[in-house]
Amino acid sequence: MEEAWIARAKLGEREAQQWLLTRYRSRVVRLATHILRRPDEAEDVAQEALVRALTQIKTYRGEASFSTWLLRIATRVCIDHTRRRTRRKEVAFEDTFSETHATTPGPVLDARLLVSSLLDELTPPLRAALVLRELEELSYEEIAAMLEIPVGTVRSRLSAARTRFRQLYEAVQEESNHV
Repeated sequence: MEEAWIARAKLGEREAQQWLLTRYRSRVVRLATHILRRPDEAEDVAQEALVRALTQIKTYRGEASFSTWLLRIATRVCIDHTRRRTRRKEVAFEDTFSETHATTPGPVLDARLLVSSLLDELTPPLRAALVLRELEELSYEEIAAMLEIPVGTVRSRLSAARTRFRQLYEAVQEESNHV
């Protein structure tokens, strides 16, 4: 079924392109939010990634699933955006959660805020690998293809990300025990 929509989108059919956008938009926004850590920027970057995917859809050969191909584009756009932002040396504190997160009660909000703040401490390459594996549930091979790195590098980044995340978490727990 999806293959038919993709084939039609490759021919430039607007209805098929809209179907693909509708089907994958929320997943691309979620990925962008996790990688960028800035929901206000995630919408724009996700839109840029979707537009780029539609303009490049004729290059999709079906070697990977369409979602993997699309998320690879979205990840690259996020990384490019992060590099541009870093080059501009923007340093500002921004709320990392949308209004929906702000209305979540008690422990759930606390856990989300803690995870978010710990993810913020990871470097973008480590954060991207961890988000793609743990939140997007992609395989090591899919992550390697998406980030255009060897599977061994994915394993090493995930190991480093998990180790760093655990260290940060333990430090927070240690600090909260002393309060």
